[in-house]
Amino acid sequence: MKRHQKLLAEADPALDLSGIEDRYYLFAMLTAFANRMQTVGDNVFEEVTWKQWFALLGASVLQPAPSVSQVAGLVGTSHQNMKQLLLRLQSAGLVSLEKDKHDLRRTLVKLTPAAEAFELKYHESSGLFMDCLFEGISAEALAAARQVIQQLDENLKAIAKEIARQEDSA
Repeated sequence: MKRHQKLLAEADPALDLSGIEDRYYLFAMLTAFANRMQTVGDNVFEEVTWKQWFALLGASVLQPAPSVSQVAGLVGTSHQNMKQLLLRLQSAGLVSLEKDKHDLRRTLVKLTPAAEAFELKYHESSGLFMDCLFEGISAEALAAARQVIQQLDENLKAIAKEIARQEDSA
């Protein structure tokens, strides 16, 4: 793993990748971008990691009181992984996890006042980060990228279902 990180750090940013077929280029760059975004993101917040922040964001988008499974579905991770992230956020005082009174199998995610304070603390710097990240990208290019990402997500979900179907029938 460390060897791989060293190779990434030593990679020439001026490397000419123009000869790579667009599909393979996008596949590789989306993966590399996600890794770089997490690396940068882990240095943005004092209180939480980038993954914990993404879980908090998912929970806040789905308020009031989404289930752990709903947040996991939005974020694109397993219930078990989301539960671990949310337990850490609960330890940090940013969320509370409570059993659903109507369905005891479900655990609900509620934001605490500390989550609101966290949002206020990082509101300005988050906006600046987003402005810098999307600098020079037109609204039309963003809309096109959104369509491509949505279609890739649908295709990936279909592939996952087919793999699960094949495993179930084996």
